[in-house]
Amino acid sequence: MDIRLLGLVRVLGDGGRALPLTAPLTCATLAALALYPGELVRTAELARQLWGPTPPEGAAGRLRRQVARLRAVLPRGTVRTLPGGYVLDVPPETTDVGRFAGALRRADALAPTRPEAALAALNEVLPLWTGNPLMGLPDCPLREVERGRLRLLWSRALRLRAEVELRLEEEAPASEWARGDSPAAEPEPWAEEATPGAAGPFPGAAGPFPGDGDGEAGGEAAAFAGIVERATAGDPPPAPTGLPAGIGTFVARAVELGRLRRRLTDASGAPAVCLIDGPGGVGKSTLAVRAARELADRFPDGLLYVDLRGADPRNPPLTVSEARRLLLAAMGTPGKEMPDEAGAAATYHAELGQRRVLLLLDNAVDGAQVTPLLPTEGGSAALVTSRALLAGVPGALRLCLGTLASDEAVALVRSIAAAGGHEEERGTADEWTELVELCGRLPLALRIIGTRMAARPGWRVADFLGPLRDERRRMDELTGDDLDLRASLMVSIDQLAAGRGEDERLAAALFPALGAAAVRSYTPGSVAALMDVTAREAGAALDRLADARIVDCPRPGVYTLHDLLRSAAGWAAARMPGEWHRARLAALANWYAGSLYRLNLPMALSTTYRNRYQDGAARFPAGRPFTSVDEALPWADEVLDDVLALAEQLSVPDFDRGGALAGAPLSHFALESARALETYFGTRLAWSAQARLCELALTVARRRGDRFAEAVTLGQLGKLWGQRGQGLRGAALLRYAITVLRSLGRTEEALGSTLNLVPCLGSAGHLADAIGLAEETLAEVDAEGYDDFRIPLTNNLARCHLYLGDHDRARELLLANYAAARLAWDRTMAAGVLTEYHLEVAEYEEAVRWSERGMAHAAEQPFDPFVVAQQRTWRAEALRGLGEEASAHVEEMHAKAVIEDLNSRENSHLRVRITDRYLAG
Repeated sequence: MDIRLLGLVRVLGDGGRALPLTAPLTCATLAALALYPGELVRTAELARQLWGPTPPEGAAGRLRRQVARLRAVLPRGTVRTLPGGYVLDVPPETTDVGRFAGALRRADALAPTRPEAALAALNEVLPLWTGNPLMGLPDCPLREVERGRLRLLWSRALRLRAEVELRLEEEAPASEWARGDSPAAEPEPWAEEATPGAAGPFPGAAGPFPGDGDGEAGGEAAAFAGIVERATAGDPPPAPTGLPAGIGTFVARAVELGRLRRRLTDASGAPAVCLIDGPGGVGKSTLAVRAARELADRFPDGLLYVDLRGADPRNPPLTVSEARRLLLAAMGTPGKEMPDEAGAAATYHAELGQRRVLLLLDNAVDGAQVTPLLPTEGGSAALVTSRALLAGVPGALRLCLGTLASDEAVALVRSIAAAGGHEEERGTADEWTELVELCGRLPLALRIIGTRMAARPGWRVADFLGPLRDERRRMDELTGDDLDLRASLMVSIDQLAAGRGEDERLAAALFPALGAAAVRSYTPGSVAALMDVTAREAGAALDRLADARIVDCPRPGVYTLHDLLRSAAGWAAARMPGEWHRARLAALANWYAGSLYRLNLPMALSTTYRNRYQDGAARFPAGRPFTSVDEALPWADEVLDDVLALAEQLSVPDFDRGGALAGAPLSHFALESARALETYFGTRLAWSAQARLCELALTVARRRGDRFAEAVTLGQLGKLWGQRGQGLRGAALLRYAITVLRSLGRTEEALGSTLNLVPCLGSAGHLADAIGLAEETLAEVDAEGYDDFRIPLTNNLARCHLYLGDHDRARELLLANYAAARLAWDRTMAAGVLTEYHLEVAEYEEAVRWSERGMAHAAEQPFDPFVVAQQRTWRAEALRGLGEEASAHVEEMHAKAVIEDLNSRENSHLRVRITDRYLAG
């Protein structure tokens, strides 16, 4: 028997084979006894060396269990119990420390008379030092105290060898110097084991030990900083047990791999556990296998692997008992000795506790499946992969894997495609980027498409793009001989469907419903409408899907589907009955319509608009409420793309029948959305979205012969083109809309369109026509009692008079109008035109005063960016007129930034106009 302490603590049997003694605390107990062979080590002293001056509760029992483990491995009678403590009953030469100390004493005695024999004795035992002494022990007082004592022993040996070599050099003939025969000229056998960045070759390294502040052992002590903490040279680590083959085209994940390395290399004091979770196909197992293979030499008793089958579409997940039996068998337990269920857990942990292994538990279902299998003793580690967020594993490092970055995804698919030996350029950079985006940058999808490319060397990237662009065919394209992306993604849904909880089963039923509509994000409110459940139940189901990494939750209350999972959900939805599909769409459309109408209710609105929005909210009782403008407008910003997608989906002829949308067909959704969002569009100037929505509504209206819907839609488009600076184009659409609306007897709607026609004519330079129309309409407004339209009409009329040079008439109208205005919008516009008036007549102090009023009113509620920029530009001109150039420049820069942002967002070319003499932007 050979007990090694001068490096990694281990015990070799008579045949030179390492005994199964690797648990850190057991090794520490052995070291405490082996450092004093044949001597009584009292129990209290052992406890102090292992746990410090205040041992934990139950320390005596734990110590007895460690001694029992030693006795189970070491030859009979090696560890004896005496009154008060324990004795390791072996001669000193059984340990490498004893042999080294004995050789040092002999060399010290031989040095004065027989220096050659002294040097030989030292050279014979110096290789016993294979690393930092007492490696692999937990962080305990024994390790720190005894390492210092052993380093002094090392230092004494080095000094003695140096003295002996110096004496031999002084006595050696000069000819031997010429031949280079000096012992000091020989290379040191441990110099090559220095770690990168070590201070120098082993014997002469300078500086204290890393982490040692005392530097007690001098320069020689720093030699240990260059020794890699590894097992002594000898038998290689056992081969991995059942570990899947690695993948040669592994790319990316460098950051995650680095975190795993750092965590798993520090398992001496306590077991290291790393949890890797992420959606199906994201590369969890690939990363885990790569990390396990790289770190195999850190675990001298090998790697253990078991597939827990949480992602197997054909077989049920393993039970804890089944997994435990597989791991016991891998550790050498014969089938006939396999314990029964009652004793299996204790046997498993006893076997695992005697080893230093890396355990890879792949494809776990949940924490309950994993926790009983994790190591409990230091020295071992576990890597766990799962699609679910595993709970109940305290102290574990958690890595949540997402999809690859675009450049990493391109590198992966290109490396796989080139594996067939065809490395010529097969597409442009844009085509490669589109390819990986259509694959969702998901590693499994990329491997499938890359493999297909490797098998079809004559195909170009463009040949694969066409089928992948069709979302209905995409999942069919991502299937290989032994890889099926759809089946892989659907495993988690099947597991939820088989779950015991109501929320799990609801989550499984919800998945195809998430693929029924073209929207990309959901909330508990929208899902509650979709599935006819409460918001609480919907939220719980969404959380189950998020835990299973089927949906993402980018922020509280919002859930999104990855592109490929959305394709899988769409495939599942397509297999449902047509009525089910129509019912889901109807529920979601009604919820959105109600929400869109309600988002206007916190705003300060005219009676006409408020009545419209309240009527819409009453017709669509489903939908979320809003308590403030600050809550409503950001929500509309977030869902606008989904509203457009749903409107486009419902605008086809298939949805022209029925009355599922508050008595109207589902294809009416685009019109309802456009009417509900009219104030929002005016506030945000989201012209592109408004134009798209109106075009969809117009297409449906003309197909169905709905003249009212056509006129309303054209009215919005006419206003939009006027805002974008194309007054004549807008005026033509508005005139047509007004004619149709009047023919239908919709006077109020017609007056609303006329209100927008006046500024279109004025901005196109038709000021006289604008004034005539405004005065005619004001007379009708007064006669019919539509007071809401008077203030904005008068503002536009006054501006036309101002631009024609009729300053007095403009001033008269504006002052009266400002006094009568009650809404922030009307007051802002009136104050703004009064600012223009005072600029025209060079009354700059008054212009500043009115600009301040206008900006104050504009701050009362959200306004469109163009109005804000206009107000700032008027103020800049007023300040410039007063000679305050610096302040004027600041205001102009603010205005310019607002307009540039709007132009960039909406691809327009607006400029803020004051008069022909003042242009900004």
